[in-house]
Amino acid sequence: MAIPVDSEPHASPFSGLPGALWLYRFDAMGRAQVLDAGQHGVDTMDADHWHWLHLDLSDARSAQVVAKLPLPEDAGATLLSPDSHVNLQLEDDAVHGVFVDWTHQRGVDLAAEGQLHGDDGIGWLHFALTPGLLVTARRQALRSVEAARRAVCKGAVADSPVRLLELIAGRFADTVERSSDGLSVRLDRIEDRVLADSIGEERRDLAQLRHQTVRLHRPLTAMRRVLKQFEQRQPGDSEHDLLPAVSRLNQRFDDLDGDVATLQERARLLQDEVAAKLAERTNRHLYVLSMVTALLLPPSLVAGLFGMNLPGLPFAHSTHGLAFALLLGAASSVVVFLVLRRMGVSRST
Repeated sequence: MAIPVDSEPHASPFSGLPGALWLYRFDAMGRAQVLDAGQHGVDTMDADHWHWLHLDLSDARSAQVVAKLPLPEDAGATLLSPDSHVNLQLEDDAVHGVFVDWTHQRGVDLAAEGQLHGDDGIGWLHFALTPGLLVTARRQALRSVEAARRAVCKGAVADSPVRLLELIAGRFADTVERSSDGLSVRLDRIEDRVLADSIGEERRDLAQLRHQTVRLHRPLTAMRRVLKQFEQRQPGDSEHDLLPAVSRLNQRFDDLDGDVATLQERARLLQDEVAAKLAERTNRHLYVLSMVTALLLPPSLVAGLFGMNLPGLPFAHSTHGLAFALLLGAASSVVVFLVLRRMGVSRST
């Protein structure tokens, strides 16, 4: 049986769970088994296993499935809501919320690519879970969900819905980490060129790099804020399985955000250094141009005077008049140079 892919739209409606992209059943060891969502309904989900159901919110029939699921009313509303901000709620044994994720481009090999590209946008993963069920929903194909699906298909263990949700969030963190490492390598190369004083397109490269660090920083900040607030709201004696997972995710997101913030600061400082070097280079060019202009002004004045063709011009009837005029022009340049040097203008800094 072919395994459905999140980035590929389904062509035919399902009779069992309309709007479902896939349905997995997990055994006691946490191993996944793919089920045909067209043949299985809510009533066929046995209590001896827990299930992962993934819905396409762009399909209007998904609301019919959500209405039949054994979920609290608020959890069902979260799954179908158009919210585009991160949130996380815990009600008794039910957890629901919205996480941020990267959109997944169709046909992209996630294992080979790993890093973000300029056209990778932000998407939103709606989810709700109980001890026996994880329901995820999206309007656009999401990178982390697809990566988690491929992982469980290859044998990754997820012994509970909370563990699978942590796996999905961990795939989001993996993408940020790989992208951050790639940006760090690019920044090191730019820094080497700047230190070697071989500045070319570094200003443009640094501007693009800073833009990409901002793209990484914003969703990380949103995830960190919501996860920290979730931890602070829970009582100290709470023993829900989600709390240790949130704590681990918090620690990882904090580390990643620190790395991204370091990249931002390095890029900003390097951009300032590039601007200073370019300003220094411009000043040197202006200095040379100013000196050449100052030294050529007196000979231009001499040439202008001897070119007036008026009676009484000196050396007009001398056979050595041209030589005298050239010497006079050169002498005027020397005089100007000595005056500038005495004034300190000719000393470059």
